[in-house]
Amino acid sequence: MSDNTTIISWNINSIGRRFDELKQLVEKYNPDYICLQKVRNKTSLDKFTIPGYHSLFTFDDYGSMSGVLLYTRIIDGIDSILQLDSMPKRIQTPALSAEGHLQVYNCGKFILANAYVPFANPQLEGSIEYRKAWDEQFRKLIVGLSDELPVIICGDLNIVHTDKDACEEKHIQNRPCFSTWERADFDSLLSEANLVDAFRHLHPEEKKPSFYGNFRFLGIGNRIDYFLVSRSLLPELIDSDVLTDFGTGQSAPIILTLRDNG
Repeated sequence: MSDNTTIISWNINSIGRRFDELKQLVEKYNPDYICLQKVRNKTSLDKFTIPGYHSLFTFDDYGSMSGVLLYTRIIDGIDSILQLDSMPKRIQTPALSAEGHLQVYNCGKFILANAYVPFANPQLEGSIEYRKAWDEQFRKLIVGLSDELPVIICGDLNIVHTDKDACEEKHIQNRPCFSTWERADFDSLLSEANLVDAFRHLHPEEKKPSFYGNFRFLGIGNRIDYFLVSRSLLPELIDSDVLTDFGTGQSAPIILTLRDNG
């Protein structure tokens, strides 16, 4: 058994369409946790079983456009989530969790948040106000949890944090994921919860897209998927990367490896 903890996060964009790819990903990397976003399945998540893993979801995790699902590896007959705290914590405003945007679990040595952050689509009435409210409540939740244990946030956070995360040759400021207020909200989350972008910490200058949209064949995209880790976890941080060569979807998985300090 490895002395490291490995977490994979992936905007799978339909588990039904890419379940075979998910199993290939698990076989190749043998992660301890797999966090999925945009699962796009309301009725039959229990049929997507992976040997050696326990899938965690409730009715609140379903979503027509989003939906989140977490797998935890089973070791010696038990999974890695604390059994006495197995129900996920959520944003306390029910309307902000209605589409399955978030799971937060106590993993013993850290708290793991699997998130699909709502997209601030200016063409959809109310979506910007929704996102601003979500950002505020999510930040409050994470700040509170970070007082209990180190925190790891992963998922499609729908933000191009800096121009280094923009991998297109040309990009337009103040479009969704690039806007000044989104970046300011993200900065506030990092500073108030004392979090670090793990990939950027290890790769200060590298540009590596995690989302391609319809342009994967051209390798054009932006980094909108992140692992944010409590600063106290940096001594255990081994690797954080984007698996750009894996899969066929619009998004590439991301991976985090931490040393188990016992």
